[in-house]
Amino acid sequence: MVGAGGAVVVAAGSAVSRPWWSLRVRLAVAGFLASYLPVLLLFGVTIATEYDTSTEVVNGVEVTTDSSITWPPSITATVLALGPAAAGLAWWWAGRAVRRYEQMYDRLQHAADAQRRLIEETSHELRIPLSVLATNAEVLLAHPQPTLEVYREGLERSGRAADRLRAVIDELLVDARGRARTVDRHPADVAALARAVADDARVLAARREVSVVVTAPPRLIGAVDEATVRRAVANLVDNAVRHAPSGSVVSITAERRGPELAVVVTDHGPGVPADDLPHVFEPFWHGHDGLGTGLGLPIARQIALAHGGDVTLAGPGPGCVVTLTVRP
Repeated sequence: MVGAGGAVVVAAGSAVSRPWWSLRVRLAVAGFLASYLPVLLLFGVTIATEYDTSTEVVNGVEVTTDSSITWPPSITATVLALGPAAAGLAWWWAGRAVRRYEQMYDRLQHAADAQRRLIEETSHELRIPLSVLATNAEVLLAHPQPTLEVYREGLERSGRAADRLRAVIDELLVDARGRARTVDRHPADVAALARAVADDARVLAARREVSVVVTAPPRLIGAVDEATVRRAVANLVDNAVRHAPSGSVVSITAERRGPELAVVVTDHGPGVPADDLPHVFEPFWHGHDGLGTGLGLPIARQIALAHGGDVTLAGPGPGCVVTLTVRP
């Protein structure tokens, strides 16, 4: 079974490589003809049209004689030697051109695969809350004896599903804008950015009885894309607040680490199990608790990588420490 699968893979690889080989041969032939054929034509035309004209007097009459020029053997040998040189140059050029085409094809294939996966994951992620909304409406309409409490419970379920649907769409829009735009770096105060994110997060944290504290120098200036970095930090803080137990503290630390700026977000929740650590940066991955949209950490990491940094997560728990670094 394995052998048969391996044979299929090899055959597929040969089938894939054959078009590139054929393309290289065609490009090499075209390059050879384009470079060497003009030399042959020029040499042939020169031989055919170059004559040595001599005039002499015979019996009082001028006689003009045209005779073809005899070219030195070295010139002929040079023209013939240009043939292999032109063929080698054409083959080398064709190889470079094919490699460029292969790289472009691989990039396009990778982009198409990523787009297909995103569409599949998005359709799956949106289907769940939509199914909840539709099913909930059917249950309420088919209820034999609906009461105010039944309607209230149904509306609460619909509200939760709508909130999840809106959150997924918002994250997808942010992700799409982040992929479409380039990093626009300007001097920004990352410490002030962290404090602003903490102020926004305290609204949700207050409802969960969670405190948000910031430890940062008065100013921490770096050349970053402020809007996207703020979004990345907000995603990390939002995750921490959602997983923090009631009465605990979520801490945000902004500091300089050599050539990098770092924002560390710490919570005292259950943490991430060791088996889940390799998957936390996969889009739409929720873990065992099912909280959030599964896009916060992937988007934050994408933003960090665009700034020459990364997002790392210390684990397993208890508690969770997520570090975002950017290179200004």
